[in-house]
Amino acid sequence: MTTLSLFSMFMLGLFVAGTLASFTLMRLPSLLRSYAFSSVALGGLALALAYEKQAIHLIPVAVAVVAVKALLVPFVIRRMAERSGASLRLSSSLRPSASWFIGGLVFAFGIFLAFRSPLLIVGEGTSQLVELLPISVGVILVGMVMMILRRDLLSQLIGFLVLENGIAAFSLSALGGIPVAIEFGVYSAVLIGAILMATLSHRVQELFGTHDTSHLSKLTD
Repeated sequence: MTTLSLFSMFMLGLFVAGTLASFTLMRLPSLLRSYAFSSVALGGLALALAYEKQAIHLIPVAVAVVAVKALLVPFVIRRMAERSGASLRLSSSLRPSASWFIGGLVFAFGIFLAFRSPLLIVGEGTSQLVELLPISVGVILVGMVMMILRRDLLSQLIGFLVLENGIAAFSLSALGGIPVAIEFGVYSAVLIGAILMATLSHRVQELFGTHDTSHLSKLTD
C-alpha cells in the first residue's frame, strides 16, 4: 500500500469518525471540534485527490476547506453562542447511547443506498478515493437526520454543515471536484449561512431564554 493510499484511508477514517461523533456529542465545544476534525479530513481528501490526479486547482480548495470549515465557521458559532449566553449543553430527542446506534444505522443505510446506485461503478482507472462515494451518501443522511432529531438551533446548524460536508465529499468522489470559482462561492455561502443561522440562534435565545426549537412550534396571537 502506497503512502498516498495510507494517507487517504486515514483521512477517510477521520472523516467518518468526526461525522458520527457530531451526531452523538451533546456539548457545543466537543461538537464543534468533531465537525472541525471531519472538515480537516475533507481538506486532506481533496489534497490527496489533487496529488493523485495532478489537479492543481484542488490545492486551494483543500486550503479553503480547512480555513473556512475547520477554523472560521466553528469560531463564529462559538463566539455567537458565548455572546448570547447560551448553555453549552445541547438537547436531542435521543439519549447519547441511542444516538450512537441510530447514527451508525443511518450511516450504514446511506452506504447501502450508494452501493445500489449506478453511480458506484468501479473499473480500470478508478480513483483511489472511490470509497468516498458511499461514505459521502452516509454523511449526507447523518446530517439530515441530525437536523431532525436535535432540538436546539446550534445542533441543527451543525447538522446542516455536516450535510454540506457530505455533498462536498460527493462532488470530490463522483466528479473529481468542481470549478474553483464555484467551490469558493459555495464556501462563502456556507460561511454567510453559518453567520445568519448563528444570529438567528442568538435572537431566539434573547426571546425565549433557550435554543430549544420546541418553543417555535407554538402558535401565538
